[in-house]
Amino acid sequence: RPCARRLDAATGTRVIGNAVSAVARTVTGRVKSTLARLIPGARDGEPSSSSAAPLTDLREESPATAHTGAQPKRKVVRKVKKGTGAMTEAEKKAEAPAADGDGAAKAKKDKGPIGYHYWHQQANQGTAPKAAPVKLSEEEADKLAKQMSGGVGLSSWNQAGTWEERGHTDWAKARVEEIVVGKTVDVRGGGVAVVKEVKTFKGDATVVMVRGKPRHGFDFDVTLAWECTFEGDGEDVKPVKGTVHIPEASRDTVDDDEVEYTVKVEDRKTDRRSQEDAAYDALKGGLRTFLRETFGTIDKELLARANGGA
Repeated sequence: RPCARRLDAATGTRVIGNAVSAVARTVTGRVKSTLARLIPGARDGEPSSSSAAPLTDLREESPATAHTGAQPKRKVVRKVKKGTGAMTEAEKKAEAPAADGDGAAKAKKDKGPIGYHYWHQQANQGTAPKAAPVKLSEEEADKLAKQMSGGVGLSSWNQAGTWEERGHTDWAKARVEEIVVGKTVDVRGGGVAVVKEVKTFKGDATVVMVRGKPRHGFDFDVTLAWECTFEGDGEDVKPVKGTVHIPEASRDTVDDDEVEYTVKVEDRKTDRRSQEDAAYDALKGGLRTFLRETFGTIDKELLARANGGA
């Protein structure tokens, strides 16, 4: 029995092999016949004289369809047409570079002019007047400025009324000098003290626009220089000199009437002690009201500037 089983297995293997060989021969024959119909000379192994192969559908049969005779499935094979090497006149012109180097200009000219100036010229045919500047009158300029401004005291760019800060320090310094320089105070003993100059001026004055509303403020540290002369002093007698220092001048100190300051006498001399003391006392008591009014004026005028007064 073992020998019989081995014999049957070997016989079955040969049968299957013969069947596969038969199917392969059938498929090969059909492929050759198909190629022979499509490509002349393919049966004898000769190359085709045609230099181009058209787009073709080839039928491929499986062993199952060859054996049963069923309709084979279609498999489309797309073959790209190969050129013969000859170029058409259009292709030569497309690939050839411009001989005179003006290919881009020529292409632009062929495309045609485009743009605002072209269409403007076409629409008016050259009859439209050229643009020329026109000077506005004062009334028109004021009206335009009001339209561009977002509110009183705002810049033209700040029409929304957002945060904006403007400095007025230079104006404040000039205004303080204008008020205080030349101020005189009588001194006992026939003397007169005069504020000669603003020696130092520190701090700033600003106007801040918040949501379209102005808020002004200032804070100064000021030093004034003064001189005092007395009746009967000869030309060779030097005047008594000194300074008045205001460490803080602001809206708060003005409102609270607390503009504090100190008086200092420079180059004290023993023989003129009485005159120096008299000048000191006169300035110490005689400038308080004046300084409060001075910085009160600065406060009012700065508010006016904040509201667009200047």
